[in-house]
Amino acid sequence: MTHIVKFVRPTALKLLDEKAGIISAVVSTEDVDRDGDIVRQNGWDLTHFSTHPILLSSHNYRGLTNQIGEWTQMKVEGTELIGEAKYYIGEGNEEADWGFKLASKGRAAFSVGFVPDMSKAKQIEANGNISYEFQGQELLEVSQVTVPSNPQALQAMKGMHLHPEVEVLVEEMLGDMARGNLVEFKLPPEPIDADAIALKVVALIKDDIQKLVPNHQHTRTVSLPDAESIVREAMRQVIPEYREGR
Repeated sequence: MTHIVKFVRPTALKLLDEKAGIISAVVSTEDVDRDGDIVRQNGWDLTHFSTHPILLSSHNYRGLTNQIGEWTQMKVEGTELIGEAKYYIGEGNEEADWGFKLASKGRAAFSVGFVPDMSKAKQIEANGNISYEFQGQELLEVSQVTVPSNPQALQAMKGMHLHPEVEVLVEEMLGDMARGNLVEFKLPPEPIDADAIALKVVALIKDDIQKLVPNHQHTRTVSLPDAESIVREAMRQVIPEYREGR
């Protein structure tokens, strides 16, 4: 199952009720994103989402306190997906309190996590790279996120014409690095240049990853465990201090 996340800087974030912690925001549009992809808003399937409309912090599913609120409304209006969220403020969750503080100041960005129907997706070309026009997708969750990091590395990866599932795997790993989620990599405490590291990783994995996808075809025979092992080996080469965190 291909799980994709797409970021949007809110063009219309409104504070509806400061005391209750309620805002509204545009969480998805049909603008061409940094990957060259387009998400058609009339293709949203909200059935699954409506049964569990959580507001997450940074697509982090691992901890209960990462659920910082809930979406009380989510609907498509024209070429926008617009939601109304209630943050769990004043209930002992510091992440929820901080997330709402940022949102109330208009300094929040949101990202949709979804599963695309690839049978409906249309390949398009953007700046010489293969991208997608998603025309049917199941919404899983919507997260509040920091401003997306590492666009150069992710765009370099996009130019590799990877199978979508491999592409998402690599993007998630590089995204973790760029966001500073580096616990697993056991890095030293001094500052690091995550963008530079990610670009080196992209350069190292390009040939090996491409062997998993013969003739640049988006074949379903690709092995995700093999792809992950290639990325991890590149991490070891680029980051001398890298050690498995498991």
